[in-house]
Amino acid sequence: MSVVEIQILNRRYSLQSDRAPEHVKAVAAFVDEQLRAVAGGSAEQVQKDHAILAALNIASELFLARESREELRSDTEHNLSSVQALLDHALTLPGPTGPISGPVSSPS
Repeated sequence: MSVVEIQILNRRYSLQSDRAPEHVKAVAAFVDEQLRAVAGGSAEQVQKDHAILAALNIASELFLARESREELRSDTEHNLSSVQALLDHALTLPGPTGPISGPVSSPS
């Protein structure tokens, strides 16, 4: 675990984290950016409501990323099943000497 110095809204924080310092700093920069975006760019103008709006924006991005990951996983499973079915079918087709019943190797 390392200590990482970050800055959000012109305020410094020392955080302990198991994550890489670059990751922690990138997350802090993202949070800072989100807070400034909902407050019109000024650190001095950030209110509690702005922090809540920024948290909602960040949570929304997380949910969208999770949904995208789940769709990708589902599509990948479907594609793998289709490939498996095609391979199973291809292995039952007769070849010049009959159906393939074992491992296929290239001629020497």
